[in-house]
Amino acid sequence: MTAERGNLVGVIGAGIAGLVTAKVLRDDGFRVVVFEKEAAPGGVWIESRTYPGLRTNNSRDTYAFSDHPYAESADVFPTAGQVREYLSSYIDRFGLTPYLRLSTEILRVSEADNGFELQVSGPEGVGTERVDFLVVCAGTFSEPNIPFIKGSERFGGKLLHSSQATDPELFTGKRVVVVGAGKSALDCADYAGEHARDCTLVFRKPYPMMPRYIFGVPSDQYTQNRFYEAFFRYHRLNRVERFLHGSGAPIRDRFWRTVGAGMRLSLRMPKVMVPDEPLPNGVEHAGLCEDFYRSARRGAIRLRRGSIASCSGEAQLELHSGDRIAADVVVFATGWRQSLTFLSPELRAAVLEEGRFRLYRHILPPSLPRLGFIGYGASTACQLTAEVSAHWLAQQFRGELDLPSPDAMQAEITRVGKWVAEVMPGRPEGYYVGPYLSHHIDELMGDMGLPVRRTDNFLSEYFDTFLPSRYCDLTEERLRVRERAGRKRRHPLRYLSAGGSLGGVAVLTLAWAAYRKMRER
Repeated sequence: MTAERGNLVGVIGAGIAGLVTAKVLRDDGFRVVVFEKEAAPGGVWIESRTYPGLRTNNSRDTYAFSDHPYAESADVFPTAGQVREYLSSYIDRFGLTPYLRLSTEILRVSEADNGFELQVSGPEGVGTERVDFLVVCAGTFSEPNIPFIKGSERFGGKLLHSSQATDPELFTGKRVVVVGAGKSALDCADYAGEHARDCTLVFRKPYPMMPRYIFGVPSDQYTQNRFYEAFFRYHRLNRVERFLHGSGAPIRDRFWRTVGAGMRLSLRMPKVMVPDEPLPNGVEHAGLCEDFYRSARRGAIRLRRGSIASCSGEAQLELHSGDRIAADVVVFATGWRQSLTFLSPELRAAVLEEGRFRLYRHILPPSLPRLGFIGYGASTACQLTAEVSAHWLAQQFRGELDLPSPDAMQAEITRVGKWVAEVMPGRPEGYYVGPYLSHHIDELMGDMGLPVRRTDNFLSEYFDTFLPSRYCDLTEERLRVRERAGRKRRHPLRYLSAGGSLGGVAVLTLAWAAYRKMRER
């Protein structure tokens, strides 16, 4: 599809997902326009939304697009400022600036003939735009979730979400209470413990956390691979995984007990912060927060397990236990809501059902083939899953995907939704892929009619880090497949499987034994 008419794609959001989607679609011959309500691209990483001390949950090798590594000067775990520089360099290198319409908010989206009508509010006022296809990249971190606290109108201090706690002076000399136990809560509490008058963390239950480094190596170098991923139960299992999650379950459970004990010992977790359930339970909340535990051990942060019942005075909170805490600032690191209020009621009903996303492969509403969602299959490597998902959606928009019927896709969504509720109950909206990175990408590659990307042997395939650079030539591969008529396909890299490896060892062993026997004669 290269004709000028009928191939205009509107992209809502210029964060990680929106930028890579714009690049992939542009390179596939589509005309693209990206609507971003903020004055700068970057999504959750823009300066006005990042709290002090924020760093990535991944090392720079895994938190990257496939064809654009970080500068060598960036930290191993990049700061928020370094992520902004990285995204800016991505925009400049691939010439995305002309496609961005900043300070432009989408007020309403409704279906039109063979496309969508957008009500847009921008620097020049409110107007109407029409696009042939639409991709929502507004992100799963779009609307702060702040719980209702009884008596909050009496509180004389500040009540705000962690994404709004961006001014370092907010904490200086104040009594700070941070609510939550996820990565953002621990990050904010750690910063407040260093700079505030005092800091208290109030949380209902603790979650598993990991150190940034294991034996001097970034921890994601150990955990982002096919071997580690096999110990999580996916909704489709290969032979080894069926064993691990069947008769081999004792091996799986011992593995997770060992990993959990190693994390607790490495972080030296206070007893009150040890998760109630063993891994992999709670993995959807996991993060890297070792600095927090150091601050907690030296008494810079008070730990209170419970929940806030009310604001009992101008500068006081009361817990459900009856205990009271003095506070000038309360930071709620309590997650996000995904309401998609800009979609018309008809579109919203096709996408959301009782608060859960109904998206095939976390991308496509089955009844709306011209509408896609990128970034709603969030994983431990967000850039990579967004990028491969964008390729999948580009093929769908080009009419090159051979997908099941809408009814069959709905049935698959229901099946996968039940699995998500079982293995990651902390993500009830169903937009999370989490640690199931390679499984999800393998499915997308299969849908596109492309071979699973493999290294040349079993050991490196299962134990080496699953890096985004593995997919750096995906655009070119899709083009070769599209133009392969009359050409011989390039022979794929031969993969030495576990069975092949064992077979080779057996043959060599028998040959060596025969050789020794001949020598003895």
